[in-house]
Amino acid sequence: MKKQKIFTIGGATFDMFIKAHDHSIMRLKDQESSKSFICLDYGGKVKIDEVRETFGGGATNTGVGFSRMGFDVCTVAKVGADYGDKVIANLARENVDVRYIRNTTRDKTAFSTILNTFEGDRTVLAYAGANQYLNAKDLPLEEIENADWIFLNHLAKIDSQIPAEILKILKKNPHIKFAWNPGKEQLEQGIKKWKALLDRTEILFVNKEEASLFARTPYQPAGIKKDDPKFHVHVSKAFLPPYADDVSEIMYQFFSRTAVKNVVITDGRNGAQASDRKRLYFCPVVTHKRVDTLGAGDAFSTGFTSAIVLGEDLKEALKFGTVNAHSVVSFFGAQEGLLSPKEITKKLKLLDICVTSTKLT
Repeated sequence: MKKQKIFTIGGATFDMFIKAHDHSIMRLKDQESSKSFICLDYGGKVKIDEVRETFGGGATNTGVGFSRMGFDVCTVAKVGADYGDKVIANLARENVDVRYIRNTTRDKTAFSTILNTFEGDRTVLAYAGANQYLNAKDLPLEEIENADWIFLNHLAKIDSQIPAEILKILKKNPHIKFAWNPGKEQLEQGIKKWKALLDRTEILFVNKEEASLFARTPYQPAGIKKDDPKFHVHVSKAFLPPYADDVSEIMYQFFSRTAVKNVVITDGRNGAQASDRKRLYFCPVVTHKRVDTLGAGDAFSTGFTSAIVLGEDLKEALKFGTVNAHSVVSFFGAQEGLLSPKEITKKLKLLDICVTSTKLT
């Protein structure tokens, strides 16, 4: 059977993980919101327990993820002189086609310094670098027209014409399926601006805050919020557990105003919700200690999309995404824990993941 050919488009970064020995987490809360801050000794010398070099960026993370899922993957991204060779070599080791990784002398390869906390979350110091110069002229149009799927990730270039060029490709080639994780610019412009592309979108991936911004619609906050992981096991017959926010109205806005086929809204440790216009599904996270959350979103979307490509339904796709993300956050870096379908299926047999659903009205 011919392998499905997937193009991943977006960012490529070289990541440096740093685990500081002495740090604190400060939380400030008012009546409407709360914020957390990582604190280091101002003017002091902070001991580092661990340093790791890894790779990241939406296009490369999803590229490696789809490759491990067994697909024929081509990644389109841009790198600079510094670290660019390492980024390309890493993709090649993962059997990703690197012919369409473009080089630029205008800037360095995108670089991130990630500060990991004792809670498993992280703060990212990100330099966009060469990612800012990826543009529509870098797309190998004839080759993309032979793809089965296009996965478009966040784009660093503020006025990127890549989404518009992809829309042209999709209109010309209706057999190509499109999955999209839009960037800040598209989200701020709203659904109306991007209706034409959403009409051709097979799967839209957004987190809860992004979905609310994109649809100009608030979510309904949950009645109970708990940080204790034991509260994130959902075995209730009720559709939503008490800690999960209600995004049904946001879903309705996407489906009533566009022809998007499937919408997935993630909410970190509070689980994920997905809809195919008919039903709304909820899947909790898998309870465990997180080592590093960077790349969890890319892992989830890769696992979810792979399940759809393999012919699974939304319920199973949510499980694939959740297990893939669960594996990635158990390691440092965005790529080490990415799984194959066989590995996901094996893990699913050991995990009791309860996916609930209700009619979307």
